[in-house]
Amino acid sequence: MRAIPSSAAGPRDLGRATVLLSALVSREFKSRYRRSMLGPLWAVIQPLVYMLLFLFLGTVLKMASPKGPYVVYLFCALMPWTFFANAVTRCASSLISNASIVKKIAVPREVFPLSVVIVSLLDFLISLVVLFGLLAYYQIAQGIPLASPWACAFWLPILTLLTFMLASGIGLALAAFGTYRYDVFFAVPLLLQAWMFATPIFYLVDGVPMGLRSWYSLNPMVGIVEAYRSVLMYGQSPDLSLLAVAVIVTIVIWALVWPVFRYVSQYFADVL
Repeated sequence: MRAIPSSAAGPRDLGRATVLLSALVSREFKSRYRRSMLGPLWAVIQPLVYMLLFLFLGTVLKMASPKGPYVVYLFCALMPWTFFANAVTRCASSLISNASIVKKIAVPREVFPLSVVIVSLLDFLISLVVLFGLLAYYQIAQGIPLASPWACAFWLPILTLLTFMLASGIGLALAAFGTYRYDVFFAVPLLLQAWMFATPIFYLVDGVPMGLRSWYSLNPMVGIVEAYRSVLMYGQSPDLSLLAVAVIVTIVIWALVWPVFRYVSQYFADVL
C-alpha cells in the first residue's frame, strides 16, 4: 500500500488547508438545509423533541425534580449532548463522503472531520438562542430566579471549547476506523444511545449509587453536562472535580488518537 503524505509543513499548505476547511463548512451547512422548509430550525427541533420525551419519562417514572424548572434543566443538558452526538456521528463518514477530495489534494486529513464538528457547533449556537429565551421566560413571566446570560460569559466559551475538543478527538478516531471498516457506521448510533443514558440528562447525578459514582464520573460528558447546568441554569461555577475529569479524559483521547490518525492518514487515499 502506497503512503501518500497528507500535508506539507509550509505556510502555503496551511493556508490551503484553512481555505478548504472554510469551504467544507460552508458546503456542509448549506447542503444540510438546502431543501428543508424549516432550515436551521432543525438544530432546535431535535433537542426540543428529546426534551418532550424526557419530560414524559420523568413524569411517568416520578423522578426526583431538580431545583428550578425541569424544562430548563433538560434543555441545558440536551444542547451540549446534541452538539456532541451529532458531531461524532457525522465525523465517522466525513472522510468517505469527501473521498474525491482526499484522493486529489494533499492537505491535513483532520480538516474533514473538523469541518462537520464546526457545523455542529453552529447548530449548538442556534440552540443557545432558544435557551436564553427559556431563561428569560421563566425569569420574567414566572418570576423564577435563574442565571442571566451575563453570568455565563466566562465559563460558556470554555465549556464549548471542551465539548468541541472531546467531539473532535473521538470523531478523528471514528473517521479513521470508518475509512477501513464500515462496521463503525452501524455501531456509532447504538453506542451513542447507550452513552446518552449513561449521562445525567433527564435524571440527577445524586440518583447514581455512591458505589458507582467514581466510575460513573469517568464519563467525560457527566462533568460537561453538569457544568453547563451550573453555569447556564444557576449562574454558578461548575464542579471543578467533575470538570477536571472531563478535561483529563479529553487530553488522553487526543494524545492517543491524533498520532494514530496522522499515521494512518497516509493511506486514506489508497483505501478510498
